[in-house]
Amino acid sequence: MPGIFYTSPLTKSASSGASWAKVEAVFPELQVFANVLLSRYGTQSPERFTPFQITRAEAYIVTPQTPTTTVGGIAVPSRLDNTVYLKTNRLTFWLAVNNGSSAMPAAYASAVGIIYDTSPTADFAMAPIVDRLDLAVYAEDGSVVSTNHAVRLEGGAELDEDQVRETALAEGHARAQRAQGSLKVAAFEYGDLPGDTDFRVDPATGRVEPLPVPQSLG
Repeated sequence: MPGIFYTSPLTKSASSGASWAKVEAVFPELQVFANVLLSRYGTQSPERFTPFQITRAEAYIVTPQTPTTTVGGIAVPSRLDNTVYLKTNRLTFWLAVNNGSSAMPAAYASAVGIIYDTSPTADFAMAPIVDRLDLAVYAEDGSVVSTNHAVRLEGGAELDEDQVRETALAEGHARAQRAQGSLKVAAFEYGDLPGDTDFRVDPATGRVEPLPVPQSLG
């Protein structure tokens, strides 16, 4: 019987343009079933309606078998799956929020990703996390473009911290269409943040500061 061996919440807000949360899980090669559920989404209409503004949220999974196209040197999935069933040793949950432009108030979304072990030896025990790297890609004003969580479960391949940082920064510039050098990366301790809160980075110290949960989503 399939057993859950990893699950993770994702939360993101966007005040202008694209923003996203990313959770990459690395584990021993297994036959897995995984899905990601967009659980909350909220925004508000501006005081004076501005037409043709895109506001949306998408939750999806990327695996080594996901077809991709290359944009600005970054692999972008050409198919968005919220459920996968395959044999693999890694997969990534994504939560992307697009708020159109600064003319719109902030949009907020949350999701949850779950991985089930469907191998004959599966049980209902959560796999121990033996290593993790939590990164925030942020702009000069401290607003967080993306959060990037890399998690190694027991038996998974070692994390390459330099590669994770390099990829996170490159994705930030390409996906958010920011000029090279306009974004920075800060490491933080995931356990220091309460629950699934969103946050900003203090540009002066590089420390994360939790943001209040929007009233409409609290």
